[in-house]
Amino acid sequence: MHLLFIFLALAVNAFPITEVLQERSSVDYFDPRERGGSLLDSSAGLGEPLNVIISGKSSPQILTPSGFLKYAQAVGFSDGCLGINTSGEQQANLGDGHGLVGTMALYRQSFGIPGLGSCLETFTGGSHFRVWKQDRPDANSGALFLAVSREENLAHKHTIAPNGYNIGRCVFLLQSSMKGFIIMSFNLKRYTTTIQDITNLLEPGSQGVNHGISQDGIVKLLTITIS
Repeated sequence: MHLLFIFLALAVNAFPITEVLQERSSVDYFDPRERGGSLLDSSAGLGEPLNVIISGKSSPQILTPSGFLKYAQAVGFSDGCLGINTSGEQQANLGDGHGLVGTMALYRQSFGIPGLGSCLETFTGGSHFRVWKQDRPDANSGALFLAVSREENLAHKHTIAPNGYNIGRCVFLLQSSMKGFIIMSFNLKRYTTTIQDITNLLEPGSQGVNHGISQDGIVKLLTITIS
């Protein structure tokens, strides 16, 4: 039965999903706090920091589920073990008029083995992130907000590692080369990425943060262009 479930999941993933490309946004993002949202997602009464933003000024293809999956694979992540995710659902309010919504996707570190490497991460631990899109009428930037962290292994029930929010974000950027300006190629696509530090969105510290783990309050803003 388990093998049948995996086969059906892979078969569904094999069919292309029609995606509508928005025009390139004129803004990087809208501050969720200005419209009742938060830079912490909703998890067990507390929250995990949304510590990376993919700018709405990025190439429109990047801001679609399939386009962002390709970018995530390019920087060493994959969408679950064989495309199947079993992690608990979390919600976020991006202040775009839709209130708390579930994730667009969850990605795990793939250790250079797309599709299968994330199975290894499930057992050994590693970096992972959830994604939400700011696309409702009240704040339609198209930006992607990521909650990036590093988790412990299965024996520790995937709890967040000490300093795991800062470390997870740094691993995500290191796998993109941790420079202010990045050019990389993957699957015949060329990605150019610029990175900025945003320091006025998250309060540093552990107040309201899941597991009581302190974080430095820095949000990384990435603008990604495909050529």
